[in-house]
Amino acid sequence: MFRTLALAAALALAPAAPRAQPVPAAPPPASTPSPRVIAVSGEGHVSVRPDVAVLFAGVTATGKDLKRVTADTDAQLRRVLDALARAGVAGKDVQTVRHDVSVDRDWNVKGGGPGPITGYTVTDELRVKVRDLDSLGTVIERVLAAGSNTLRSLAFEKEDPTPEQGRALAAAYAVARFKAEAIARAAGVTLGEVLTVSEGGEVRPFPVMRDARVMAMKAEAAPVAAGEVEVAATVSVTFAIR
Repeated sequence: MFRTLALAAALALAPAAPRAQPVPAAPPPASTPSPRVIAVSGEGHVSVRPDVAVLFAGVTATGKDLKRVTADTDAQLRRVLDALARAGVAGKDVQTVRHDVSVDRDWNVKGGGPGPITGYTVTDELRVKVRDLDSLGTVIERVLAAGSNTLRSLAFEKEDPTPEQGRALAAAYAVARFKAEAIARAAGVTLGEVLTVSEGGEVRPFPVMRDARVMAMKAEAAPVAAGEVEVAATVSVTFAIR
């Protein structure tokens, strides 16, 4: 009994075990200030004389017998190809881009559906690249004389616009910098270094048909004016500001 009382007294006098203290939460990371920048874009244009023309010419025939209509279009297309060759257009510059066969039929009002087949329409189309622009009128005239009865479009291009693309990009950057300087002056800040530069879109030539009477279909060669081709470029630039 005395041992039990002594043990109880010893336990009562023993110091209590320290309690675990909660670990303080880490302070939130300091927010990084947003960079002070001006982002602008610019577009540049360069005009140049084209050196090739692209013509879409074809033949269309209709009839009740599909085999005969197909044979007719094939014969017409061969005459057109021969005419192109005689006009000096190389075979590599002629490409078939369309061959359509459509069924002609009337709508059956009483039956509420398509009626019987009344005929067929066959269309073949060529993409023709003419490199000698002085001969373009003659090429058009010979194609028509050979049996082509569809001339869908005519466009002028610069086959290798690489030098003009460089000039257009330089002009686009100059426009972007001019805009950034104007914004910086208005905002009362100083324009800093260039942070990023990127092309904002595809650099491409596209035809500008200036004062062109594309096809005057006469017995003599058709007069055609090439006009100019415009090469456009867009850049996006980000400047630091102070």
